[in-house]
Formats: sequence, structure tokens, C-alpha cells
Amino acid sequence: MHEFILLSIAHVIAVASPGADFAVVLKNTLQSGKKSGLLTAIGVGCGISIHLIYTLFGIALILSQSESLFTAVKIIGAFYLLWIAWQAFHSRAKKASKHSHQSVELTLFQSFRQGFLTNVFNPKVTIFFMVLFTSIVSQSTPILIQSLYGLWLVIYTMLWFMFVAWVFSREQVLVWYETHGHYIDWGMGVFLSYLAVSLFW
Repeated sequence: MHEFILLSIAHVIAVASPGADFAVVLKNTLQSGKKSGLLTAIGVGCGISIHLIYTLFGIALILSQSESLFTAVKIIGAFYLLWIAWQAFHSRAKKASKHSHQSVELTLFQSFRQGFLTNVFNPKVTIFFMVLFTSIVSQSTPILIQSLYGLWLVIYTMLWFMFVAWVFSREQVLVWYETHGHYIDWGMGVFLSYLAVSLFW
């Protein structure tokens, strides 16, 4: 349960921080409507599942080859977390800007495909999940339990970005987020620094 809670907190902060997934969901919501944004969000969630499959099998392969190699991966992961945290701490408030609401016709499949491919071809997502699982999940945790962790992360990702598509169909919310969204980045920096320090110890 402790693993699940830490993993969930890290993921919640990560998906809330602006990135490529957020950008494509926001773009399709503003340009093609709420339904397009919802399908894009589902595509992003399905993309997460691909990363998780590679992550779980990759960790298992590393463990089967060498425990010292696994330790090296954890150390590299700790430095990677610190690097992301440093970037998050240097986030600055953005000036609110007006977005064009010019309609762009996207089919539901096109919306899903954009969300899916944006996530799948983002190498930072693979690295991030690899680091999370090596830093939080114990080596003794059964692969079935790890898979259930992953299933929850996929579901939560879909729900979060569907919520984003629903909320950001309102201009007032978009302006507020652009002005104050850096606070989420700072919170992510604090939590990732904590994970990195725990890895070193």
C-alpha cells in the first residue's frame, strides 16, 4: 500500500505539470471542441500503457542480468529526478495570452491518434516511469501487483486529461492556469527531490 500511495502521488503531480500531453489535449479541446479533447485524453492514457509494458519488462530484464546494474540504474535515475526537479523549480509565471478558438475539424479517430502518438513517442515518459518504478516499487513486489499499479496509472491518466478537456473549454480557467500553473511545477520539484534523496540513501 505504501508503494501504491507514493507511486500515485508522483504520477498525480507529474500529469498535472504542463507537458506535451497537456498541450495536445488543450489544443484539440480549444480547436475542435470538448469531444475531441476527451478522445485525445483517452489516446494519451492508452499511450501510457505502452510505456508501462516496456518499463515492467525492462526492469525485470535488468534484474535478471545483474543486481549491480540495477543499482546503477537507480543512481542514474536519482540524478535524472534531481534534474527534472531543478527544471521545475526554475518555472516562472507565464503571462496569460489569448488563444485562438478557430474551429479545426478532427474526426474522433484523429483526436485519439494524436493523443496516443504524442505520448508514445515522448521518450521522457519512458524514462520517467522507469525511474518511478525503480525508485518506489520493491524488487520483491510481484509482477502482477506492479501491473495493477500500472493499470491504475493508465486509468488515472485518462480521467485526469478528460477532466482537463472538460475544464479548459472555459477561457477563464485557461487564463488562470497560465498565470499560476508554475506552482504545480514547484510542488513537483519538491516531491521529486524527496524521491531522489531516498534513492541515494
